[in-house]
Parts: sequence; C-alpha cells; structure tokens
Amino acid sequence: MVNFSGYADVNGLQMYYDMQGDGAPLVQLHGGTCTNDQLEVEFFAETFQVIAPEQMGHGRTRDDISRPFHYHDMAEDTVALLRHLQIESALVLGFSDGGVVGLDMAINHPDVVSRLVVTGANFSKDACTAGGWEFIMTVNPDDWPQQEHDEYNRLSPDGPSHWPVVLDRLRRMWLLEPNITADQLGRIKTPTLVIAGDRDFIQIEHTAALFRAIPDAQLCVLPGTGHGAMPLETIRTFLLGSEVSEN
Repeated sequence: MVNFSGYADVNGLQMYYDMQGDGAPLVQLHGGTCTNDQLEVEFFAETFQVIAPEQMGHGRTRDDISRPFHYHDMAEDTVALLRHLQIESALVLGFSDGGVVGLDMAINHPDVVSRLVVTGANFSKDACTAGGWEFIMTVNPDDWPQQEHDEYNRLSPDGPSHWPVVLDRLRRMWLLEPNITADQLGRIKTPTLVIAGDRDFIQIEHTAALFRAIPDAQLCVLPGTGHGAMPLETIRTFLLGSEVSEN
C-alpha cells in the first residue's frame, strides 16, 4: 500500500500532498481554511489510491501573498500536481471550496476527472443563507470555527500570526467567486454526484439548481445535516461506478 507525504513544485508553489492506498486514483479536496487532517483519507484509502493536496495558504502549503486566491488557480494547481505524479485521470471528491475546485476541473479538464462528487459546494457567490453569509464575512478571525483555526496554527509554515491575513485573502475571493454559469455546468459530461445537508448554509435551492444544471447528475440530500455532509458508503458506491440508489 502506498503511503507518502511530501511536496511538489507546482506552478511556483511547494504544494504539500498526501498519498495513501492502492486502486484507482481519487483526489480528495479539502474545504476553505481546512486541511488534509480533516479528510476521510483512511476510509477511502481502503478502496482507492487517495491523493490529497493542500491548496495555497492551507495546511502545510505556504501562502503566497503576491498571488490572489482564485478557484480556477486552485484547480489548475491540482491538475498540475496530477501531471507531476503522472496520473492522467482520477476520481475527484471535493468538500465546500474543494467542491468548487472539482467543478472547475470537470469543466476545464474533462479528460482528467473520471467521476466527480461535490458536497456543500456552490457555483455562485450568492448561494449562502443571509445568516451564513454574515458570519463568514464578519466573524473575527479568533472566533472562526475552532478546529480550522487550531489546525492552521498547528500546521501552517507561515505561523499563527498569518491566520488573519489568509482569512482576509480568502474572504476577498468569496466576495467575488465562484461565478460558474449554467452553460458551463451543462457542458460537464463527467458522472457527478451532488451532496448537501438540508441544514447547510448553502441554500438548498442553490444545490437543487446545481444538480439540475449538470446533465444526468445524481442528488443526495441528508436530513438534519449541516455543512459537510459526507455519506461515506454512498460516496464509495458512486465512485466505484454504481448508481447511489443501489447502495
């Protein structure tokens, strides 16, 4: 079983990534302000070869303040990492911001993404509930969800003092992005599973619109669940090529 962690020179970044497991390659993409340590790598590594990159300014990958955050750039960095690893095509599982990155990859590099699962993802900057948006954009950096804040302080090569800087830089992106159009979503040919909790701060109507815009997509909504719905067995079933209704 492959078990490796290290850095790759990707588009001028020293991008950190984990690899674990055997089988078909599966790219796991963390959410905004999150790290690989919050992913279900061990579960999916039982079936797949998991490749989990940490994006610029996240986890163990250093921030570059000369380079603004953009979802498309994160997607291009991820594709470049796969090319570095000589992986031509992979399954992709993205949570929240990672889901947006996965959508961008499926739109712009359809040959790279063999199957796509997104959970808690949005395609427009206008997706959040009013309360969720207010919290994201106004909360003091010290009051950001504790796990993400603690993980940043523990892992970031930029140090705890850079946390307010990277959060402010991410907020600038969230104010303007994503801006994926229905036409772009309609060009996705990759088999896609859209997942959400019915208590997510991404409005359920937005999730339904995402599902409807992607041809032949499947939809999974978990009752009583907030941001980060992750039905592991359902996801694994879909990634293995089965309809989720068969699970």
